[in-house]
Amino acid sequence: MNKVYGMAKGALLPMLMAVVLLFAGCGGEADHTATDITRLTLDNGMDVVLKENHASPMITCMLFVKAGSKYENDYNNGATHFLEHLLFNGTANQTQEQLQTGIERLGGYLNAFTRKEFTAYLVLLPKEYIEYGMATQADMLFNSVFPEERFPKERGIVIEEIKMGNDAATAAAESFFEQKALVGTPYARPIIGYESIIANIPREAIIDYYKRFYAPNNIMALIIGDFESAEMTATVKRVFGGFPSVQLPPAPEIAYKKLDTVAVYQTTAPVKSTHVNLSIEGPHFSDSAYPAFVLLEDYLNDREHSPLMQPLKTGSRPLASEVSAYVQTTEEFTRLNIEIISQRNDRTDSILAVCDDVLKRLSWRAPSEELVHGYQVSRRCQDIFLSERLHYYGFIIAPLLAVTGWDYFSTFSDRIDSVTAADITEASRRFLDNPAYIATVVTPGSASEFAAGPSAEEVIAYYQQIEIPAHELAENKDFALPAVSHTSPAVAETHNATYLREVLDNGLTVIVKSNPDSRVLALNVLGKNRSATEPEGRDGITDFVNRMITKGTTSRSARQLSTALGAIGAKVTLTDNAWISHDDRYTTRQFSFMKFETIDEFTEPGIALFTDMIANPAFDSAAFAEVHNEMFGLIGRRAASPYQAARKEFYETLFAETPYASTIEGTYRSLNAITLDDVKAHHHRVYSPENMIVSVCSNQDASFIMRLIKETLGSMPATGFTPVEPTAPSPPRGIKTAHEQMEKEQVQIYLGGLLPACGTPDATALKVAGEVLSNRLAANLREKQGLAYSVGASATLDRHFGWLICSMGTSAENYERARDGIIAEIERLKTEPPTEQELSDAVNGIWGSFLSANLARINQAYYLGVYEYLGLGYNYLESYINAIRAVTPQQVSDAAQKHFDTKNYVLATAGNI
Repeated sequence: MNKVYGMAKGALLPMLMAVVLLFAGCGGEADHTATDITRLTLDNGMDVVLKENHASPMITCMLFVKAGSKYENDYNNGATHFLEHLLFNGTANQTQEQLQTGIERLGGYLNAFTRKEFTAYLVLLPKEYIEYGMATQADMLFNSVFPEERFPKERGIVIEEIKMGNDAATAAAESFFEQKALVGTPYARPIIGYESIIANIPREAIIDYYKRFYAPNNIMALIIGDFESAEMTATVKRVFGGFPSVQLPPAPEIAYKKLDTVAVYQTTAPVKSTHVNLSIEGPHFSDSAYPAFVLLEDYLNDREHSPLMQPLKTGSRPLASEVSAYVQTTEEFTRLNIEIISQRNDRTDSILAVCDDVLKRLSWRAPSEELVHGYQVSRRCQDIFLSERLHYYGFIIAPLLAVTGWDYFSTFSDRIDSVTAADITEASRRFLDNPAYIATVVTPGSASEFAAGPSAEEVIAYYQQIEIPAHELAENKDFALPAVSHTSPAVAETHNATYLREVLDNGLTVIVKSNPDSRVLALNVLGKNRSATEPEGRDGITDFVNRMITKGTTSRSARQLSTALGAIGAKVTLTDNAWISHDDRYTTRQFSFMKFETIDEFTEPGIALFTDMIANPAFDSAAFAEVHNEMFGLIGRRAASPYQAARKEFYETLFAETPYASTIEGTYRSLNAITLDDVKAHHHRVYSPENMIVSVCSNQDASFIMRLIKETLGSMPATGFTPVEPTAPSPPRGIKTAHEQMEKEQVQIYLGGLLPACGTPDATALKVAGEVLSNRLAANLREKQGLAYSVGASATLDRHFGWLICSMGTSAENYERARDGIIAEIERLKTEPPTEQELSDAVNGIWGSFLSANLARINQAYYLGVYEYLGLGYNYLESYINAIRAVTPQQVSDAAQKHFDTKNYVLATAGNI
């Protein structure tokens, strides 16, 4: 059921290592050594960790099952992930629909994901409903019935997910790297498996796998949120304590052989850029050098101090456009992995030589004590930032927790804090003075040697030759879901919040929200009218400006700025994460953003430092060249994605000859046209006080924060700039098509048209109609027909106009069926109003999304700015939720009839059709 697109390893693992510090000072069996953490083991062997967090009235329960591709073989590879999907298909007590809507109607979130060593199931709910959510998880994990009639569609969904993954820009390079770097271990197997296995593995084999691994004594529960531990202990025992333990299968025997030499493998693949990856032998997590080795990851990823990035990313013709490092920790071994993306196909030998030289010299180029302290402070602050995102923990902390176990995990923060520069020097000496590693090089060309898994015939023959044990899936007579009210509670608002809004003398709009629920200081800067403000032929210049903000100021070099940010544990986010597929939630043609987070004790220096970055960027020529190179690499990666290609075609067609037709990241032509003077001039416009909205969330007095903003950002001189409003597009006449031919396994579809603005009478009904349509598309095209892994619809309403998007990725042979299915669902909504249940599901889906999106202070600050920009008022949220609850089924149907036009729309596609 995993709806979350895979996070690139280089993006995920540094964050996971940081968040473990949240649990500092906790350890031991059934202990309470910290006042807000409890650990217990149920009589049936289930391990439970409780972490109190009273920042919001929400609770998340995450269940980690010790089952993953590590525990599979060559003929059931992918079974764990397939099983994860199947557990959402119904239990002895609930249908598939009841499982999902039962949580969503309460404003909750239910999801799961699979990794090589574990599978995680998570639920997030308002605290009054968490027992229902936990009972739903227990029902799924222990009472699933695997309806035979649902197997074909679920096979289709997973096969579409496999194809979507294969179409990713970096898929071929990552696959080749894992095959070579992890050869001889089960970690070389792909988590998702192969189409030949998913299409042919018998239902009985999946049930047998389920019965062997899904038992309380093979599961750890991590529960975090607004609860009292004594009460939650009783709830956990009540929900999970009645399920019996089982005899678990023996752990896989892995005869791991440490790397002891250097090996380089090269191949070609249909990629747009050259990919160089290294996997270097490191210390096992039980080795005393491991914490210091982990901090090497921070050092190598520190853009301004990294001895790896400097020789690879600087100069007039840099060798690489992207460089990242991460520590991969398994039960058997540790590796330091380096990922490099380059446009220099002819310089791979030089890239490898630089990496080898940097590794060998690290023992005498270790970070200073000041930098090490900054990395430690940053990790502590990252813990606090992440502690607000309850449901995000499952994606971040599970890998290390599942591998090392609680006893080590709970003491890891102390180990990190004790590391010195000398420790890093010693760890580098031991493991990197004469490094042993495997390197892979993938350059653009035709497809070459990649594992394809067994053939369909081999899979069928394998299962014909073995005897699969039979298992009963009997109903659990003693299990019952707790009763809950179907009425949604009011919008969850943080306690005792106060607001201030003021337009300063220089034209800057400032909104401050103050409440005592978190230690985080969050500040968001919104630059109005991103695309409309960009000069013609300079597409992407706002993104260019944002990427230069961290490159130093007129009073601080880039290195000094990096050190200053580290000293206060600050996190600065200026773009969405380019390493994460589909991570464009906050990036829009409507406006730009700059996010800043630190903790309360650094409020004054933090605001002063961020002001210096915004008001006085250095904009030097060396940084300009570096950012230019980075953006060229980004365009190259996105060009290989059918999702990005179809999206680009859609906007260019629907918004033809208006600013929204241009791309956010620019084009090769527009980037080559941008000069340093252009960047300086654009910064002066887009981040002039008159064009900015600053929103701040803090636990300090609102008037105090407002005074600080007046003294800092309020001192920026007014420029006289008048915000540039976007030109409204002309409605499409007839069906306008656009297609980019790509040799991919899937076709990406973007279909939609124009809508009215956010302030119009139909706006609220349109948002609900978009959610109903999205749910129907998922129910019909995904869950009934198995045509897609990813499908949905959304109605975006801007200040002067809006637009509908229906998007879907499907196999080429299913393209026409999928396209026609989207049109049919739009037409059905016009004539068949949603049922009361459908309407309730849609409204509560919107409500739940708002709850989860606003858990973190930085997101609260972001949305305060967005609502102000849209003219809806910074305190729009509660009135909006009340408004959507008042929408009727007929209003939804009427809005669709009036505005969802199936005669005049844009159909943009990318793929092989």
